Amino acid sequence: MFKDILIATDDSQLVKNAMRYTANAFPDSRYHILNVIDTSEESIPYTDIIMRDLKKASKMALRDGVEILKDMDVEIARKVVRKGAPGEQIVSYSNENDIDLIVVGTQSKQGTQIFEIGDTCLYTLEHSSVPILVFDAMVDIKDPKKILHPTSETHHSLDAGYLAIELVKYFDGDLKVLSLRGGHEAQSASEKLHEFADEHGVKYKLRSCAVKPHKEIMREAKKSDLIIGSLARPGLKYELKRIYPPFAVGELEREIIIEARKPILFVD
Repeated sequence: MFKDILIATDDSQLVKNAMRYTANAFPDSRYHILNVIDTSEESIPYTDIIMRDLKKASKMALRDGVEILKDMDVEIARKVVRKGAPGEQIVSYSNENDIDLIVVGTQSKQGTQIFEIGDTCLYTLEHSSVPILVFDAMVDIKDPKKILHPTSETHHSLDAGYLAIELVKYFDGDLKVLSLRGGHEAQSASEKLHEFADEHGVKYKLRSCAVKPHKEIMREAKKSDLIIGSLARPGLKYELKRIYPPFAVGELEREIIIEARKPILFVD
């Protein structure tokens, strides 16, 4: 399914769980483990002692990651340490090594009762062009049999739709599709996806959102194992993402990441 998978590890329990989940789901892939020593904070004086501690922590993160993947009996292609801004290094490594899937965790943190997406995860979503599997909660280690695919049903979302169908076939699972809009373009995209699903022997269960998309997605997410969505969408904001990267991740995508508490696979 995915030839080369990159896992960005920070040695947190969330990412360790994500490693096990991904290795269980894609046992035939080659795994790249990357830990980034964050030297992006200009206000911090990186003394020899601080750098020694950071390198020690990085070494432990890679060691733990290797042990987890060896226990899962998957191939480890490379284990790498880099310095710099974590998001930038993840995207750079992915581009340099023809990565097919990036796995990241985002630690939800509560400040003034507002949950936020981690900077590293957000940067990766904004700048990467390969699929990204995001974990915001600990999950059971099992194949995702129930797959939810919210879609705008436009040409922007076709790649995500195709991947959703391929993964349902791969896992011998069940696909539920939530249509977020209508119109001629939606009909055209829907026909292409129905054709593709028929070719793969997958039942394409399409349902229009009866209420606000956010509420409908959250309702279905509770009954799903994996959510597959597209970052690409109609509108000027997305078209301007190369000028202003934060436009790459819309409000609906942010809400899904924060609230769904399920693995989410985003396709650009």
